[in-house]
Amino acid sequence: MNRTLTLGLALAALLAAAPASAQWQISSPDGASKLTLGVLAQLQAEEFQPIGTEDWQQNLFARRFRIVIGGKVNDRVSLFADTDMPNLGKGVTSGAAVGNKVDNLMLLQDLVLTYTVRSEFKVDAGMLLVPASHNGLQSAASHLALDYGPWSFLQSDSTRSKVGRDYGVLARGYLGDRHVEYRLGVLQGARGADARRPFRSAYRIAYYPFDADTGLFYTGTTLGKRRLWSVGFGGDHQLDYNTWSADVFVDQPIPGGDGVTFQADFTRYDGGVTFPALARQDVLLFEAGYYFHKAKVSPFVQYSVRDFDLASSKDETKLVAGLAYWDSGHKFNLKAAYAVLGRDGATDGKQAVLQAQLFAF
Repeated sequence: MNRTLTLGLALAALLAAAPASAQWQISSPDGASKLTLGVLAQLQAEEFQPIGTEDWQQNLFARRFRIVIGGKVNDRVSLFADTDMPNLGKGVTSGAAVGNKVDNLMLLQDLVLTYTVRSEFKVDAGMLLVPASHNGLQSAASHLALDYGPWSFLQSDSTRSKVGRDYGVLARGYLGDRHVEYRLGVLQGARGADARRPFRSAYRIAYYPFDADTGLFYTGTTLGKRRLWSVGFGGDHQLDYNTWSADVFVDQPIPGGDGVTFQADFTRYDGGVTFPALARQDVLLFEAGYYFHKAKVSPFVQYSVRDFDLASSKDETKLVAGLAYWDSGHKFNLKAAYAVLGRDGATDGKQAVLQAQLFAF
């Protein structure tokens, strides 16, 4: 009863939030240079029963709070940057800070300077999302489900990255009347004790039979507005470490205004002798949803599998089913979901989540 009341009160508070509808923009007198400011806030109520336990944890916290900055100096030079305060206020359940709440720690999430020669050739430099699966390159503001797949960024710790991001430079372009996208770059990777390790290399190629997703970040769903189909392949390497991904993404309008979204991603991680802590394993992600435009709702499902190469390791799964209410699309929405988490040889874990998102940019 206490848990039900808590989640009910949390949902009432989330429903009281108001959507943002305008950009905050500063322009030079001639209009050639612009600076746009925005925010992304995701407020969350959560009940969580970890795998192998009978106890429930409850939290009311900010899953994300980001200050977003975008702009351009001219038609060739543009900038994107954002900060983040992830899991702000969430209870700490392990480590030296156990019993406390996640504190007010702001970090730089993205910093990308882009020089555009033409659509076929752009250069991105800074702190970048490493080319990988479609899910790993999505914007956190445009998810269909609650969040990324649970194992979309397993390489981050070993490569000394931050949530899939690393420092470096990437070439990006769209060929064949924008039917083919490529991303190719060199990144810091793990530098080693003497900072002499060879750099990390990463690449991605995607084919779009219809519209192309040409943004710096991919969308999770357009809610029936665009016909985005893609087939992609990517790789990530440093010395003996290798990761490669293959994916299919479909975002299809339905006559009358509805829309369907589906993606399937396969990623193989293998740290090799370079990163032995990153065991060889395969990760599968399936995600689907249907958008009912009259009701502004989408039922969605996300299923993830983590399959280790070694029989002695414990394989894991996570199944999430939920409902999203798109009051103002990605600018303001509410999501409710229930998840079952599995691991070989252990009793299932469970998770119930209510989330409200406000995005103005």
